[in-house]
Amino acid sequence: MVKCIIIGKHKKVFNGINNKKVSSEMKTYKEFVQESSLSRIKSKSDKGGMAILSGSRGDKSKKENQARAKQLDKDIRGKGLPGATKVTGSYMEKDKKTGEEKKVKERSHVVTSGKMGKRKFKKTVKKLGKKYGQDSVLTQTKKSGTLSATRKGGLGKDKRIGVGKFKPQGKNPEGQSQIKGKTFTYG
Repeated sequence: MVKCIIIGKHKKVFNGINNKKVSSEMKTYKEFVQESSLSRIKSKSDKGGMAILSGSRGDKSKKENQARAKQLDKDIRGKGLPGATKVTGSYMEKDKKTGEEKKVKERSHVVTSGKMGKRKFKKTVKKLGKKYGQDSVLTQTKKSGTLSATRKGGLGKDKRIGVGKFKPQGKNPEGQSQIKGKTFTYG
């Protein structure tokens, strides 16, 4: 059985039994559905009820951080949230012992609230950030984003810091994210 999907001018043909590509230039259905881009994240941002968090830490090895990112993905789904969109992020992390700051590259997860209420969503995201030893998590309502501390001293003396509106193609020395080579930040 062969299925055909027409999207705009492009015709996609799939073998319905095993979801394999019929043509070498086409994507599998799974690849097609999971494709993410900056415009998709911008759309999520416009709707509100979005958060960005990570399981990575600067003092962990690459292998440990990869395992933590996989587990965070499972934890996100286990809390009843829709699957996360993965992005590459960077964040200024402060060493607990020396107090020295360094920029850490990490796998970040963009999560929407789905059917969860916004207050419960924020609490859930903060608990996940705390579980993974994060300094803070970024949550966004319709208007602007907020960094919320998930551990004592995570944001210095502040518990929350307003970070402004979502900016596609923005640059921020303290933290930014990338998807498919396109940068976004808050400011």
